[in-house]
This record gives sequence, C-alpha cells and structure tokens, in this order.
Amino acid sequence: MHLPIVNPVLTRELFGRIRGRNAWLILTGYLTIIGAITLLVYAVFVSSAIPNDPETSLRIGKGIFFTVMTVSLIQVCFLSPSLTAGAIVGEKERQTYDLLLASLLSPLQIVTGKLLAAIAFALLLIMASLPIAGLALLFGGITGQEVFIGVVGLLITAIAYAAIGIFWSTVMRSTLGATVMAQGTVLVILLLVPFLYFVISLLIGAFNDPLSPLYIYAMGTFLCLHPFIALGMTVNALESGNGPFLWQLSSSIGDLFVPSPWLVYTVLMMVVTIVCLGLALRRIQPAEDDG
Repeated sequence: MHLPIVNPVLTRELFGRIRGRNAWLILTGYLTIIGAITLLVYAVFVSSAIPNDPETSLRIGKGIFFTVMTVSLIQVCFLSPSLTAGAIVGEKERQTYDLLLASLLSPLQIVTGKLLAAIAFALLLIMASLPIAGLALLFGGITGQEVFIGVVGLLITAIAYAAIGIFWSTVMRSTLGATVMAQGTVLVILLLVPFLYFVISLLIGAFNDPLSPLYIYAMGTFLCLHPFIALGMTVNALESGNGPFLWQLSSSIGDLFVPSPWLVYTVLMMVVTIVCLGLALRRIQPAEDDG
C-alpha cells in the first residue's frame, strides 16, 4: 500500500513549487492584491461612517471579511486550474512522460501526486490570506460559522478546479492549450450558470408564480454549481436566521426544508472532482499511444 505522503511525484512537485522562484512571486502578488483591496474597502467604510454610530464597527468587519473571501475566491477559481493544467502535458513536453509511465508508479499515484501538490500550494495561499480576514474579528460583525464556511468554500473550490485542470492536462497536447481549456471551463461555469438560470426561470414564469418544489430543488441544485452564488446564498440564509445546515423556503405547497447551499456546493464539487480524476486516470495508462 502506497501512502500519498511518500509518493515521489508529490515530493518532487512540492519541492519544485515551494523552492521555485514563482512560488514567492505568486504568494506576494496574491497577498498584495488582497491587502490593497482590503485597505481600500476599509478606507471607504471609514470615510462614509456616521460619527458615534455603534454599527460602524460591525459594518467594517463584515466588509473586510467578505472582501477578503470574495477576492480569495476569485483568485482560487482561476489560479487552481492553472496550477494543474501543465501537470501531465508538461511531462509530455519535457519528454519525461514515458519515463514516468515506465516507473513503478501507478496512474493513481501520478494523478494524486500532481493534484495534492497543487492543492497544498493553493492551501498555502488560502491560509496566508486568513490573517487579513482575521482583522474582521477585531471589528465584529461575523461569526465563527461564516469563517468556517468561507474556508471550506475556498478549499473545496481549489480541489475541484485543480481536478478540472488535471483532466484537461491529460486531454490537450500543450500546456497552453490545457490552461486555456481549464480557464475556459471555469469561465463557462461562472457565466453560464446564472445566465441559464435567468433564461429558464423567465421562460417558465418562475419570477411571477409561487415556486414549485421541483423548481426549488432542481434549479437550486443547478445554482449551487456556482461558487459565488452558493456561498452568497448561504450568507443571506445565515443573516435571515436560518441555520448553517438547513434552509427553510416557501413553495407552492408550503414551507420546504432544503440543505444549506454551501453543503450542496460541497457535494457537487466532490462529484466534479471524482469525475475529473476518474476521466484523467482512464487517459493515463502505460499502454496508451500518444502518437
């Protein structure tokens, strides 16, 4: 039995990512962007604050926290697939792919080693941004539930989108092509989901009539494919008094209890991760002809 921690692919990838020059450049740029935007948000809230208003501190705390989480999520969405887009196809370009297949490593070890190294680096970026988000705790206005859900959302997004990058890395014949397709897939998810939701809802008249249970469950699940919508709906649910695990909605047949959007999003992204890794494993076989 081979444990991921002793996976030589994982060890090599981690050393390459952490010791490389690009690692500190990405980390510095990542934190600089988050810090600059957070400072601007703080300045806006302070300049527009009402003197002696006890709610000012709470609004600043919420503003800082959700700004950091939003900016972090944007960067994770586009950085995670880029970290893995060249994982397999890069070996082909360096002409080391056949050597990798000829080793004693199984396709599962190769894929998990590449994926875990990318996730570890993405996790480093997420953890590095938490001290900035933690400034919100000094002002108040957020709860431990919101912090936990925000971190889980960032992590599960990093894992799923890194798996998408791995899949395209096994399909395309160049790192550039794999990166374009991985980034394109992310853009399709972010743009197509709200567009289709609006069009379908408009066609069936969902904005005018009471919502049916089928519409709530089907379109709610569809919307939860979008990280910003799923996590945003969760924030609204928490602020409206709903719990972190169940959400009460009104329908045409009465009140319905549905899972909290962040839970649905987590499950969907786990499915996306498994499907992408499964497809990648099918393409990484010692007998395949790259021709």
